[in-house]
Formats: sequence, structure tokens, C-alpha cells
Amino acid sequence: MRFVYAGTHHFGALVLDELLVRGAHVVAVITRPDKPRGRHGTPQPSEVKESALAHGLPVLRPEGLTATLADELTRMGAKALAVCAHGAIVPQEFLDGMLTLVTHPSAVPRWRGAAPVERALMSGETALAVATLRMTAGVDEGPVGDLRSVYVPRDADAGEAYRLLAAAAAEGLLATLAAIEDGSVDWRDQEGEPTRAPKLQKADRELRWNEPAAAIVDRVRALSPLVGARTRIGGRDLTVWKARALAEAPEPAPDSPENTDRLILLAAEGWVELLEVQAPGGRRMAAAEYLRGAGRWLSRG
Repeated sequence: MRFVYAGTHHFGALVLDELLVRGAHVVAVITRPDKPRGRHGTPQPSEVKESALAHGLPVLRPEGLTATLADELTRMGAKALAVCAHGAIVPQEFLDGMLTLVTHPSAVPRWRGAAPVERALMSGETALAVATLRMTAGVDEGPVGDLRSVYVPRDADAGEAYRLLAAAAAEGLLATLAAIEDGSVDWRDQEGEPTRAPKLQKADRELRWNEPAAAIVDRVRALSPLVGARTRIGGRDLTVWKARALAEAPEPAPDSPENTDRLILLAAEGWVELLEVQAPGGRRMAAAEYLRGAGRWLSRG
């Protein structure tokens, strides 16, 4: 089935790439306008736009998803709109004019919202999922055409999780489109009590040292490699990209003169070793490198 793809953010780009590898009939791509990024605020294209242009696909940036646009897409030969990580509301007038599907990386109704993957990883989950829904007016509330479970190892970060989910998402979307085309699609209403996955806020990035070591490490991996967790050590800010939990007190002790190349902190239960960090204005680096340079003051106790 020929369709138009709408997406903007990282996961949307990964899914688009997976779709095209599988020979999907993407007529065109809709994405949001270029957004100022970087130190100088230069407008930069979305990751989905970059992917679309790399594959030679036409990129549309309409003023809005309207009934008129639905008619235009139909004239282009599209039978449906597939939405993934687009970041914009699709109004009812468009839904009335074109079949619209949405890819959501969760086992809906669990983790409805803007940050399902990050919230699942923060909760220590390894059984993630991706659903293909028929879009309705309620956000992530439509009936399910395809649901696929995806195992994400406990030590995987959000980047790895998104890559695993993207492959399953592409397969699920194409399977749903094929089932719609041959009339075999089985739409199933969502069952169970919804859990929410709200957009990440500044407070979600802060490491909480009154939590167990495992929970702290889960927060780090949920925010890596795109967002980054934050903490303060000795009054200085650090972004933390990688960490691991230690069940027992390290030898030698973290404040020992012999222990100058490991950054280990006490949690409510266990210890956390920071493995990759970044100081403000600096670059990502191994903790040992940081301790030899900007963080050498930590070795003085």
C-alpha cells in the first residue's frame, strides 16, 4: 500500500529507514519546520527530513494537517498516513479524510504519552513493545492493529532500545497496511488501566542519590545517548552518560589515595560507578580521563 509518512524526531527517522530497507511504498514525507539548534541557533532540519532527503523522497511541510491536505495526499496516490514521533496533533478533519495510523513504542495502554521508552527503562523494564494503532482523537487511544514485544537487555541504553524497537515498528506497520489492503486487519480495543509516560522534564534528568544504585543506573541509561542525566559532585555539575551499579563497597575505598581513576558514589542501596561523563562546555569522556583532567580535584578528597 502506498502511504505518506509523518515524523520529526529520532525514533521517527529510525523507523523510516527501516521501512525503506523493507521496500515500503512511501509517497512523500511530512515533517515539522527546521528548528534552530546549536550554539549559533542555526535552523537545522529534523532527523526525519535528513533521512527522507538522503533517500530521495519528497518532503512536505504543510501549514497544518487539514482536510484539503488529505485530498492532496490522496491525489498523490497515498492510501494512508503513517505517523511516528511527529510531535504534532492530527485534527479530526484530517482523520475524517484519510486513514491515519500511528506507531507507538509501548504495549498500549501501558506508557501512553511522549516518553514511553525512557519511562519504561527508568522503571527497569526489559519487556518493551511497539504498537500500530488506528489514530483517533484521543492521544494513543486508538484500536490496535499490530502489537510486537521487544526484549531490551537491562544494560541497554535508550539508543539501543530505539534501534531494536524501530525494526519491530517497521514490520508491524507494514503488516498492518497489508492486512488493511486485503481486508484481514483485526482492530482490537485497548484493554487495561492506562499508565502515563509524560514528556521528560528538567527534574527527570537529576540523579537521586537517595535511590538504590540500580534505579540510578536505570535513569542514566534511559537518558543516554540523546538527553543525559545530571548530578553535582562537590558543587560542580556533571552530565552522566554511562554508569554501572556495584553491589558491594569497592576496594580500595572510593576516597582512598590509591583510587584515583574511578568515580564511585554511594547510593541508598549499593554503589554507583560513573563510567562516562561530561563537564559543562566539555566533551564526553571516560570517568578516568575526567579524573586526570578537570576532575582531578576529586582525587584530593
